[in-house]
Order: sequence, then structure tokens, then C-alpha cells
Amino acid sequence: MNTGTLSLLKPSLHSRWPFRLALLSLSALWVASIGLTPSHARLPLANQTAIDNPDENRVSVAVRHDVLPYVTGDGTGGLEIELVKAIFNETIYSPEFKQLHRVRMIRLFENNSVDGLLTSNVTLNGEGCLTDWYIKHQNVGVTLAAREMKINQLTDIGNLSIITFDGAIRFLGPKFAVEAKNSPRYMESSDQNSHISLLYLGYFEAAIGDEWILKLAQVNKKRKSGDFQPLAVHRILPTTLYAARFHKQAVCDAFNEGLTALRTSGRYDAIINSHFGRITAQIEDYEKEIASALNPGSPPNQ
Repeated sequence: MNTGTLSLLKPSLHSRWPFRLALLSLSALWVASIGLTPSHARLPLANQTAIDNPDENRVSVAVRHDVLPYVTGDGTGGLEIELVKAIFNETIYSPEFKQLHRVRMIRLFENNSVDGLLTSNVTLNGEGCLTDWYIKHQNVGVTLAAREMKINQLTDIGNLSIITFDGAIRFLGPKFAVEAKNSPRYMESSDQNSHISLLYLGYFEAAIGDEWILKLAQVNKKRKSGDFQPLAVHRILPTTLYAARFHKQAVCDAFNEGLTALRTSGRYDAIINSHFGRITAQIEDYEKEIASALNPGSPPNQ
């Protein structure tokens, strides 16, 4: 075969351009037909402007110290952390949790040392934008069930000795503050696990705090020492709603969209029920054990 024949079989550089342009045009038409753009083929919820710069999507978030069942000791788990992770999974943002004491959480946020903070009371003013509430605490009074105390309203605790969490006199409102001052013995302590022990020993007549924190402390007390005493729960305080705060409105908006998606899908309730359900089931088992021990001949309650 001579060189003339080869030149006929091998297309020139210029002859290939129309073919390549045709392929590019077909590709563009296909992408447009399914509603995609080349750089944003898959988009999660909320603002997408930072999708090509992952560093802009990282959000440092201040979170409180070990407060079971809401936050574990290392700040990587617990009900609140699981909820917030699930919310952020619906957005373009990725949270980096920084576990701090409450006062330091607020200070670092106000100094712009962190991008956001969790567990911000919705009734209080503060820096940045406030999201929709994502978690609530139901503060209650608990007493030993065996003492059969009649506590139906907040004023009924004014004559009792009280143990409660650090800062309660500020956070639980002016009506609680009045009863705290009337109490013959009032004490605040950050270690809420010890509150159950002090209640069992009779050092205090009532413990005030979040219902699920106190119930889990009761479960942990049983696991560690074998000691368990049924408690009476007195719902004499209003529910407190908590939101998150961020410096950027775009993050607040994305958080709210993610929270809405989580609630709509049913996953929000599933996460809540998985944590509270385990605690409730464990306490019910312990109460059945006590009932069986006190009445060995009677059948167990179903």
C-alpha cells in the first residue's frame, strides 16, 4: 500500500473536529434533558454556593459537656448530637463539635471563635441568628415514691429541701427562684448523677431537673450499685425549648430546612423514641423486679 492510499485511510486533524463537536452537543442536550448541570449533578438541600469549596461547608459547633442522655462524655454521641448530625446530613454543611462548659460555649461564640452553638434557650436574646427549636427539656420535680408527697404546683416545693442543677435559679424563672429562696435547704450541683444518690439517702426531699437526665441517672445508679428506689415525677415546671445559633444566616436557613426534612420523614421521632424508649423500658423492668421481690407469690405485671 503506498503513501497515497494511507493518506486516504487516515483522517486529518481538521476532519475529526466536526465529529467531536457533534458528540459534545449531544452530551450537552442529554444533561439538559434530565435537569442537571455539569458541576452540580447532585444537590442536597439549602444554599449550594459553597459546594465546590468543602472548607466553607465545615461548621464548628460548641456543644455542652457530658449530659446524658443528650451528650456523651466525649461529645460524639447522645440524643442531641445524633439529632444535630441527622439535621446537618440534610444540608451541604458538616459540623465539627467542640465540647465546652456552658459559659465558655457562649463566650467563644460571641468572640467568633466558633461558628455556632447548640442548646440555646429560644426565649433568650443573643448573637447571630437563632434556628427553629430542635430539642426540648421537660424539667420536673422527683421525690421518692415511698414518701407519697403531694406536689401539684411549684409553690408546693418551697418548704422542701431541694437539690438541682447548676444555674437552675437563673434558668428556671422567677417563680422557681422564689421557692428556692423559701427552701430550708437548697443546693445546686453540676453532677446530676449524684442527685439520685442524695435523694435515696434522704439528704434532700426533692430533686429538680430534666426528666430524662434524672431517669437515666436512676438507671445508672442501679447498674453500678444495685440500688433502685421508685420515683414519683411531679410536672410542675414548663417545657423549655432549645435551638441552635450560628453567625451566618445561610447556616441557620439550611439547619431549619434539614430539621423540617427530618420531622417530615419521621426520622426525628424515631431518634427521640429510640433514646427515651430504652430508658423507660429499663426503669419499668427495675420496678417489676421490686414488685416481684415485695410480692413473690403474685404474677408479674404484663
